[in-house]
Amino acid sequence: MQTAVTLMEELGEAAFSLRKLGDRVGCDPMAILYHFKNKDGMYRAMADALVAKLSPVGDDQPWQDRLRVHARDHRALALRYPNTFPLLQRFLNTGVSDFAHIEMVHRVLTEAGVTDEEAPAICLAWYASVIGLCAAEISGLVRPARESEVAEMEELPAAEFPALRRLAASYLTLETETVFEIAHEIFIDGLCSRLGASTT
Repeated sequence: MQTAVTLMEELGEAAFSLRKLGDRVGCDPMAILYHFKNKDGMYRAMADALVAKLSPVGDDQPWQDRLRVHARDHRALALRYPNTFPLLQRFLNTGVSDFAHIEMVHRVLTEAGVTDEEAPAICLAWYASVIGLCAAEISGLVRPARESEVAEMEELPAAEFPALRRLAASYLTLETETVFEIAHEIFIDGLCSRLGASTT
């Protein structure tokens, strides 16, 4: 799996292949396919190998902080493995390594006051928001604007786009970590508001 992840990081998914992986590890590509049943099975195992690098989160801090720590750990993982991390978006869970983290999130939600009825949807919403934010950053959506992009906004008709024109230059100094932190805090605030809990 480490060789597969290394190859994915070197080549990207478009150029990654079982043949190239077989050459790298010194075996028939069909043996790899047989072991994982299909390419999706191998991708799931690669995603699980990444998830295994996430740090366990203990129960010794408030539930909000546990979610914050786990979210930031996902972002660090995405920045370290930008070509492999998107595989996490394809699976409800990645396997053995993922279950302990999902269990932790469910314990956090129970402690926060989420009912068993809503827990699966809120757990999945949390993962989708965090993994989606990470994917947006590594794919280039969340980043400071280029001069040309700001110029394009500043040339818009003032009567129709007053706010966008006023704020356009601010996008030049946008900090990606700030976007991540704000978005995650909005999720926590929204959950607290829904539950009538404190955001601390």
